[in-house]
Amino acid sequence: MGKGPERVIFDDPEIKKGFLGRKYFSPPKKAPHFSNLQFKEEYKTSRVHLIVNPYSGKKKGLAVGDLVSEELTNSNISVKAYVTEKPEHAIEIAKNLDIKDGDAIVTVGGDGTLCEVISGSMIHSEHDSKIPFGLVPTGTGNSQANDMEILDYMDAVERIIKGRIRLIDIAETTFWDQDEEITRYSHNLVGWGLGVDSNILAEKMRFLGPLRYDIGVFLSILRGKVRKAKCYIDEHLIESDFILLLIQNTCTGGDRLRLAPNAQIDDGKMDLGVIYHIGRFKLIKLFNQLKAQGSHVWNPNVEFYRFKTLRIETEEPTSINIDGENLGTTPLNVKVLPSALRVFH
Repeated sequence: MGKGPERVIFDDPEIKKGFLGRKYFSPPKKAPHFSNLQFKEEYKTSRVHLIVNPYSGKKKGLAVGDLVSEELTNSNISVKAYVTEKPEHAIEIAKNLDIKDGDAIVTVGGDGTLCEVISGSMIHSEHDSKIPFGLVPTGTGNSQANDMEILDYMDAVERIIKGRIRLIDIAETTFWDQDEEITRYSHNLVGWGLGVDSNILAEKMRFLGPLRYDIGVFLSILRGKVRKAKCYIDEHLIESDFILLLIQNTCTGGDRLRLAPNAQIDDGKMDLGVIYHIGRFKLIKLFNQLKAQGSHVWNPNVEFYRFKTLRIETEEPTSINIDGENLGTTPLNVKVLPSALRVFH
C-alpha cells in the first residue's frame, strides 16, 4: 500500500504585480500534451469510417462532415459516412463496423461523440487496437482537440492524410444506470460533485453557448452542495465530505479551462483534482483562480493526485459525468488503460 496515493506537486508560483501593485500568481506551465517517451508511428489510410454527430456544437456537424468527406476523397481515401440519430447511437455504429486493414475511424463531433465511438469500438466483437482514430472538432468544449491543437476540420484532415500516429491512454469506467452496470471508455475527463451539478444546469442553457458553463458553476456554488464519499485512489482510502472529484486525462475541460496543468495523455495514469468542504466565498475565489489559466493549483483547498485505479462509493447514488456527458451514478470504478488508443497527431 505504501505511504499513500501519489501526489502531484507543482513548482512554486511566480508572483507578479498587476494593477495598483496588486500581487497575483503567474499561470502554471502546461505540461506537453504528449510525453517524449513513445515512438511515432505512421499509418497509410485507405478508407475512413466517418461518424458524424449532426447536433454537435451549433448543429454544424453535417456541413463539416461533407467537407471532410470531400477532402479525403480528393486525397484518394474512400469514405463511408454514418450520421447519428440519437444519444449513444455512435456506440452502436462503432460496435458494428466492418473493419479492414487500412481503415481508420474518424468522428465529427465533440468529446462526448468521441467517447461513444471509442466505447463502441472497444466492445466490438473483433476489436483491433491498431485501428487509428481521428477527431474533427465541432462540439462546444472540444477539450481533446484543444489539447492536441487541432485548429479546424482541414487541420484534422491533413493529420489523417499524413498518417502520423501517437498512442494515448484511456480510462475504462464502470458505473450504474438504475439497476444496470454500464461500461464506458473515457479519453478526456470523469467528474463527480460540483462539476456534474454545474454541467446538468449548463445543459438546460445550451442557447448560451460556452458561457453556460460559467453560469452553471456559479449557480452550483450558490447551492453549496456537499457530499460524503469514500474515494479509493490506487486502493488508498480517502473518506471525507467533498465538493468535487475531477479525473483528468487531458489538461483542459469545459470552455478551455486548464483544470489539470500537469496532466499528460500518455503517461499511463490519470490526474485527480480534489476539493473538500469549504465555504462559498472560498469556492468562488478558487473558481476565479481556475479561470486565471489554472492558478487554482496553488490554492490550499485543492489537492491533486495521480492514479492507475480509482473507486468512488457514496451512501446514495450520485451523478457522474464522462467526457462532458451526464451518464449514470455511483459507485464508480476507473481503470487506466495505458497506450490503448491510436490517434492521428
